[in-house]
Amino acid sequence: MTKPYAFKIKRMKFQLSILLKKYCLIFLTFIFFISNTLVFSKNSIETDTTVVERYGQLRVEGNKIVDKNSNPVSLRGMCLFWSQWMGRFYNYDCVEWLKDDWMCTVVRASMGIESGGYLQNPTIEKNKITAVIDACIDLGIYVIVDWHDHNAHNHQQEAIDFFTEIAEQYGEYPNLIYEIYNEPTQVSWTNVIKPYAEAVVDSIRAIDPDNIIIVGTSTWSQDVDIASQSPLEFDNIAYALHFYAATHKQSLRNKASTALNNGIALFVSEFGTCESTGDGPIDYTEVESWMNFMETNKISWCNWSIADKVETSAALMPGVSSNGGWSESDLTESGSLIRDKIIFFNDTTNTGIGDLRELPKNFKLYQNYPNPFNPITTIEYELQNNGQVILDVLDLNGRKIKTLKRGFETKGNYKVSWDGSSDKGIKVSSGVYFYRLFFENKNNYKKAILLN
Repeated sequence: MTKPYAFKIKRMKFQLSILLKKYCLIFLTFIFFISNTLVFSKNSIETDTTVVERYGQLRVEGNKIVDKNSNPVSLRGMCLFWSQWMGRFYNYDCVEWLKDDWMCTVVRASMGIESGGYLQNPTIEKNKITAVIDACIDLGIYVIVDWHDHNAHNHQQEAIDFFTEIAEQYGEYPNLIYEIYNEPTQVSWTNVIKPYAEAVVDSIRAIDPDNIIIVGTSTWSQDVDIASQSPLEFDNIAYALHFYAATHKQSLRNKASTALNNGIALFVSEFGTCESTGDGPIDYTEVESWMNFMETNKISWCNWSIADKVETSAALMPGVSSNGGWSESDLTESGSLIRDKIIFFNDTTNTGIGDLRELPKNFKLYQNYPNPFNPITTIEYELQNNGQVILDVLDLNGRKIKTLKRGFETKGNYKVSWDGSSDKGIKVSSGVYFYRLFFENKNNYKKAILLN
C-alpha cells in the first residue's frame, strides 16, 4: 500500500508542476501583451499629437499670442484665395495636404463678401467656410475665419449675423480664430473701424469668450501703430498686419515695432512675396527681412495664397488638382519658397506634431539659454555614443555663420557658448539664427534669437 500511495503523490506533484508552468506561461504572455499594448498606446499618443492638442486654447498675453502653458506661439500657414473665385480649394483633401505635406499649423479661409461673394450667395459661401473649419478641427490645426472685405463697416449687421452663427456652431473648439475685417482702406480707426470692431467683437464674445479675434487696421491693415494708441477693451484681441515684401519694407516694420512696444499683439494674417498688386518679381531680400522680424517677435503668419491664378503671389501652377497631392513642378516660385519656409520653421522649432520628422535617438540638442539673448548664450547637448560632432550656427538662408564645435567627443553632456560672432570674429546683427548639431549622420536644429 505504501509504494502505490507514494507513487500517486509523486505523480500528483508532477502534474501540479506542469499546470503551474502552463499557467505561469499564460500569465507571462498576458503581461507581455499588456505591456506592449501600453507602450504602443503611449507611442501612438506621442506621435499622433496634433498642434491643437499640443498648444490648446490660444490667448493673448501682452503683445504675444501664447499657448495653454503661457508659452509664446508662432503659427505658420497659408491663406486660401477669395472663396467666390477659388472655391475649389475649400475642401478636406486640400487642407489635409497643407497640414501633412506643407506642415501648416493654420489655414486661413478667406470668405469673399462683395463681387459675387457672401452678400449675394450667403449659403454657398458659408458652406465653403464650414467645410474648411470642419477639416481643420478634424485634422487638429488652427483655422482663421476671415471676413474678406474692404468695406466691412458698410456690412456690419451681415458680419454680426455671420460670426454669431459661426460662434454658436464652433465657438467651443480651440481651433477657431476669427478675423472680422480683412483690410480696411484709408478710413478712420477711431470713427469707422473701431466702432465696427466693437460691435462685432461684442456679438462674438456673448457666445465665445475665449477664442482669439483678429481685428483689421486702416490702410489695408498696415496702421497697427495707430490702433495701438487706442486698442479695443476686450481680451484675446490681435491686430492684423499685412504686407507685400516688394512694396512694404522697413517703414512698415517700424510701425509694427511701435505697435508691439505699445503692448498689442500682431498677427500677419496675410502677406505676399511680391508687390502689393499680387504680381511683379519676388523680393527675396525683403522676404528674409520680414521672416527675421516675424520670427524674432514671435508673430504668426499666413502667406497669400493657395490659388492657381497667373500671378506671382499664387502658390500653384494653373490647372493643378483641387485636392492637394502637388509635386514640386505644380508649385510656383513663390509657392516653393513659402512651402520651404513653413516646413523649415515648423520643423526646426519642434512643434511636436506627429507628422514632423523623427528626432534622432542617439543624441539630444537642448534649447539655448537665455533665449532671446544678448550678448552670450549657452547651448547644451548630450551624446549617447562616442563619435564625430559638428555644431554650427546658421542664418535664415541656411548659410553657416560659425562653427562652435568640430571633432571627436566621447559619450556625455556638453555645454558650448556663443557670443553672437561669426567665424571671422564679426558681431552679427539682431535676428533669428539656427544652431545645428550633426552626429552619426543625423541633424537636429534649434532656434536662437539674438537681440543687440
